[in-house]
Amino acid sequence: MNLYNLEELLIKQNPQWISSKIETIGFRRDIFDNFCQETRKKRLIVTLSGPRRNGKTFLMKQVMAWLIRNKRVPSKNICYFQFSGSLNEKDIINAILGLFLKKYAGQGKKYVFFDEIQYIDFWQDQIKYSYDLLDDVKFVVSGSTSLFYRQRSKESLGGRIAKYKLGALNFHEYLRFKNIEEPSEDRAKFISNLPIYKTEFKKYLVYGQYPELITNPELNPSKYILDLSDQIINFDIPYFSAKINRQLFLSVVKTLFFDLAQEYSANNLAKTLDADRREIAEYVKILEEIALFNVCYNAGFKSMRRKLSGTKKIYGLNLNLALCLNGFDTSYLNDTRVFGRYFENYVFMRLLEQYGKVDYYRINNRELDFVVEKAAFEIKSGVNTDEKKYQESALHLKKKFYLISEEEVYLM
Repeated sequence: MNLYNLEELLIKQNPQWISSKIETIGFRRDIFDNFCQETRKKRLIVTLSGPRRNGKTFLMKQVMAWLIRNKRVPSKNICYFQFSGSLNEKDIINAILGLFLKKYAGQGKKYVFFDEIQYIDFWQDQIKYSYDLLDDVKFVVSGSTSLFYRQRSKESLGGRIAKYKLGALNFHEYLRFKNIEEPSEDRAKFISNLPIYKTEFKKYLVYGQYPELITNPELNPSKYILDLSDQIINFDIPYFSAKINRQLFLSVVKTLFFDLAQEYSANNLAKTLDADRREIAEYVKILEEIALFNVCYNAGFKSMRRKLSGTKKIYGLNLNLALCLNGFDTSYLNDTRVFGRYFENYVFMRLLEQYGKVDYYRINNRELDFVVEKAAFEIKSGVNTDEKKYQESALHLKKKFYLISEEEVYLM
């Protein structure tokens, strides 16, 4: 692409240079306030990663509007550029920065938002070079988790980045998007809304974790989710791992989604699918790195070797995808055992978001659904639970015990 065409595209993507404002109509994710404040810090490159269709581009546009409106940043000092596979050209990042800084930006702090940057080979190297030279430029970059996987680069940007992740909508974000709940919902109102929450929670599990499905009710949820899974498996993954057996990969995804919140091992999964154990282990690793699944290890195993080689539990990070790929709808969740597994999976997602690392515990006669650094959790979903048994297990681990019931989940 020559400089003339590049400049034309740059101007097209930055209408705020002419209008002096950015229109962003929509709901704010829980991450919004912290992400805004991070952009105001002097240094560090801010990275925003996450699976497709979770609203990364919209969040970036909201932050740009916030900088103009609330922090009085001149609109010409904010540059946005969205990459694509067709723009993967050598030094394109430096060319964009050169045009922006020489012809459009004014005095003072500048903000550069690079969207879908994973399409550019060695983007880290180009960003590092500019970061080291330009003290008055703040870089914010975003990309699909799928395409950050095994990015080619000589530069890790270690010590220079502040990492943020944007995952599926949580239940309270879903309720706000549907105008059922206000951002500052108090407990009294929560209690009065409990019957509504119970009904909406199942709907949320089936089609409520993608912002676009909530804001555009005319979309067909099943088609939307299946099209998205097709993009991930047939485009995103082969983009960096061309040797993958796509049919086997899809079978792994479906099987793991069917067995959510259950113990699994690569050996057993390989036997089930009549495949090589090493290939299955590699596919599970990829699925973790692209944020479709998270492996939960048994904290009862002391050695890391035992944790890695022994049985583990698998949890999905988007339950809409889990249900849709296996052809299930809301009625599937009417089975209390099935609902219990999805309920447990949702709790895992929320704890992972809060603590960053979550294990489970099962050794001898002691067990707990989840353990983190200083706390242990047992999940209760419509069945009686021997709380004393789990309290004793938590005491043995010297952790504070929490019993999470269905009602408590709606407050998480």
